[in-house]
Amino acid sequence: MDAFLETSRRRNFHRRVAAAVLMALIASFGLVGCSDDSSGGDAGFEGLTSGQRVYDRTGFSLNPAQTADIQRQLENLKSDTGADVIAYVRELDADPDDTLDQVEDLQQRWVSLTGVDQDTAGAILINREPGKIDEARAGIFVGATYDDGNVPRDEQEAIIEDALIPPLRDGDVARSLTAGIDRLATDIRTGPPVTALDRFADGPGSTWLPWAGSVIALLGLLLVGAVFRGRAKPTVSQQYPTTVRPDQATDAAYATALVHRSAQPSGVPGTVLALATADALTFEQDKKPGKVDKGTVKIRLVDRTRARGEVQQAVWSMLAERAENDVVPGDELKKIARGPGATKELVENTLRASGFVADGSRRRRTALAGLGLLGGALAIGGIAVATSGAPTMWLAVVLSGLLFVAGLWTAIAYSRFSVAGLDASRPWEAYRDGLKQAAKDNDESVDLNVALPDIVAFGLAPFFRKRLAAATDPGSDTPLRAFTSPADADYAAGVPVVLPWSAFSGVFVSSSSGSVASGGGAGGGGGAAGST
Repeated sequence: MDAFLETSRRRNFHRRVAAAVLMALIASFGLVGCSDDSSGGDAGFEGLTSGQRVYDRTGFSLNPAQTADIQRQLENLKSDTGADVIAYVRELDADPDDTLDQVEDLQQRWVSLTGVDQDTAGAILINREPGKIDEARAGIFVGATYDDGNVPRDEQEAIIEDALIPPLRDGDVARSLTAGIDRLATDIRTGPPVTALDRFADGPGSTWLPWAGSVIALLGLLLVGAVFRGRAKPTVSQQYPTTVRPDQATDAAYATALVHRSAQPSGVPGTVLALATADALTFEQDKKPGKVDKGTVKIRLVDRTRARGEVQQAVWSMLAERAENDVVPGDELKKIARGPGATKELVENTLRASGFVADGSRRRRTALAGLGLLGGALAIGGIAVATSGAPTMWLAVVLSGLLFVAGLWTAIAYSRFSVAGLDASRPWEAYRDGLKQAAKDNDESVDLNVALPDIVAFGLAPFFRKRLAAATDPGSDTPLRAFTSPADADYAAGVPVVLPWSAFSGVFVSSSSGSVASGGGAGGGGGAAGST
């Protein structure tokens, strides 16, 4: 709020500087006397006297009887509570920020004139829009005794929004002041209106609810621990990283599913590269390289008989569905790369048929997530109660927050794999880790022509980016075979062309009407202002 007020003050400062410059120019031409009344009214509050608490500078907002009633109301406020408050009504075009500054100035002038205690002095200011009866700005400023006590900043804003502003929309200044003074008097005597949440915080929120919430959170944490401990655990020890493939028959898409516990979108480009390695398809330049990018590839389908296994056949079918004259353009390849497509069902069926997916794992993960969400809900509700006056509720909030974190973390960490699945994934995890470490160590013993489908399927292409870029450079002595297209390709101009890695990776491996202002005063206290 302080930052908001500071911004408002800076904006007001620039506005006032501009106004001062404008007034100086007008004065230089001898036109100061032609300025309207509202401009002069912003200079100060003239004519304040110690015995008068109500001022109507518009001449029409309050009749004598209404003025007398409000004067009596303010005198009663003084005698009953000690609050020395003044009410001032005038015509002036001012926004809520200006009004807040002005009502503070009004309070300070009232203190200076009457010698009353600044900490118990207050002011109410109404700036009516010139020429309009239903548009106005209202502000209130109270001394530090009330700003730090029964009339805090949010209650000052409530007096503006709920008491002063609504009658002003109907042009009823007397009713606005009466409602505002009544609300201020009630606040000073008994404090702000007590909400249902405040009563709840003083009752159950301070007695049995914190302990009940704490018990529920503790039971939830114990349940999370029990469910998570019941997960499957591998019987095979973690293996050392290696760059030797565990076997040559397993598809790259299936290998990455073992490592990541489910079918992955990266399995599709990995399988595409396996098909290219088997000469089942070739890559050709699609979009020509530009100043910023190096273009994209398209795929020419060559020989389906070279596709082995269900996964490669499924990827071939995905490509064939989007091909024209056996060519799949880059834009269509980007659509294929968005997900695992037809390979998902094949991989999932294989995992389940192999007994690698544990029965009931989804229900347990859902239960853990549900316990986490329960903890989150308890924490949010507990914070609302604690901040309403029930500090003992913070114990339940902390425990509920722990339940929230523990529930969601274990739901994510809980493996859907059975013991057999975890054991089967061990060698592939070691292979993935070995390839990753080889990339970090710049180990050139890894044959990219052989390992590239696995590198892409495992999501390790960014780690091999420099080697892949070098191996697909036209000047390379040993370019990647999958990216060296035959000389009879339609773009080749009679010689083989080496497509850049970036052309492939660019397709497959892409990574209101009213307002309220409030603030503190320079001499202590606080205030608020708003508009109709």
